[in-house]
Formats: sequence, C-alpha cells, structure tokens
Amino acid sequence: MGDEKLRKELFYMVRLTSKYDFSNIDVVEEILRLENERQILDSVFGKRFKTRIFDIATGQNADDKCVICGQLANNHVICDHCMTTIGDSGYGKKEVESKQDKKRVSLHINPKLVFQYIAVFCLTLILLVQIWVLSLWISIPTRNQVVEAKVSDYDPVEITSIEDGLKEVKKDFPEEDGYTVYFSQEREEFVGRFLLDKGQCCLEVEEGLTNEERYDYFFTEEVYVYYISYKDDSSAKQGIAEVNKDGAIIVLGSFNDGRRTDSYYKFR
Repeated sequence: MGDEKLRKELFYMVRLTSKYDFSNIDVVEEILRLENERQILDSVFGKRFKTRIFDIATGQNADDKCVICGQLANNHVICDHCMTTIGDSGYGKKEVESKQDKKRVSLHINPKLVFQYIAVFCLTLILLVQIWVLSLWISIPTRNQVVEAKVSDYDPVEITSIEDGLKEVKKDFPEEDGYTVYFSQEREEFVGRFLLDKGQCCLEVEEGLTNEERYDYFFTEEVYVYYISYKDDSSAKQGIAEVNKDGAIIVLGSFNDGRRTDSYYKFR
C-alpha cells in the first residue's frame, strides 16, 4: 500500500474518531455502509478500526489498545498521541486547509451573476407564456362575430287579429325554410320598442334614454306574442316575435347570430 494512501486512511480514522460517538449503533452502521461503498479502510489498521467501532456500538468488551500503535486509548479506539501526531501532521493540516478552501470557493457567490441568471430565466419564462397564449389565441376559431342584426324585408301591415299577426311573422320565418311559428298570448309591451329603427337593440337603446325620453318610451300597448323555433340536422334555434296593431315586429332569441339573444331587436 502506498504511503499517500496510508496517510489518507490514518487521517480519515482520526477524523471519524474525533467527530463521532461510536457507542451509537446508527452512526457506526452508517460509517460501515459508506466504507463498503468507498473501500477506504483497506489496511490492517483500517480493518482493526472497523472491528473496534463495531464492538463498541454493539456493547462487546472492546480492547483499550490503540488500533494504530497499541498504546492505551482512552476512547477505546485511537490513543491521544496518535490523534495529536496524525491530526497535526503536515498531511493533516494540508487536508484541513484544502477542505476549508473548497468551502470558501463553494460559498463565493457573485450576486450580480445570480441576478442575471434569474432575470434571464424570468424573461424566458414570460416569453414562453406569451408564445403559448398567442398559440391558443390563434388556434381558437373566431366565433360569435358581431354582425348586422337580421331585419325583415317586408313593410308593416295593419294587424286586426291573431291570424293576421301569425301570417305576417310567417312571411319572415316560413315553414318551408324549417321554421315553426305559433301563437302564445296577448300581453302589454313598451310602445317605444316598436318605434325604433330596424336592427336597433331595445336594451342598448333603453340604457341610454334620458328621463324625458323614458317617459314616452315606456308607455304600453297590447301586442300579440308568437313563439318561433327552427331545427335542422346541425342546429336548433328558438325565439319570440311580438307584433303590435300597426304591424311593427320586435324579435328576441338566437335569430341574430352574434347579437344579444337576451334582448329584443326591432325587426319590422
């Protein structure tokens, strides 16, 4: 065995002896486990050392002689003379200084460099998130585009009965195109809704009325109410049409794609 390896082994034994309590079986088992992996204690002294610390941990009558020189060892492993001689040797001091230098090197951190790394990481992360959001935005098909509200091509005709109202609504929603229209009830509706321009949203207009305009707008009149439904192989729609005596019509529902289906629109 080379002198360098032996010095390393002896110094290792001294360090373990000065650092650990060999009466603790958990400590000794961990030392021996690591030794089996590293194979540092190969010399006769190392073998004695492993045997001695195991005897101490298991409570056996351990020899009081130093495993290195054979003199009396107060700690039952290595005598004070060997502990001092090996620990204060040139090799021992060199090992200690080397370990301290490594610690100093490992603890020397450049704050500016760390900040730069963190900044680069954050900017890269933000860029990746933006790319991901953009890809999602591009991949989502455009839906519910706001388009001009659907309006009637016919002029208002005076309505005198339920049948007259039904006939006029069916002009815009004919059965041959898949629509079903039927009478529901008579009720009161705001006069102002029937006076709007075709295509205007009643709710949007009402939100902007002044107090004076609201007074005239919210008078009521009797109207006929008709339900409208549509269904084909790929879609289905429902809505309501209200017709006043002058033949003006407002509609509510999903017949104006992209518009507010919860609000009435002036239709005719």
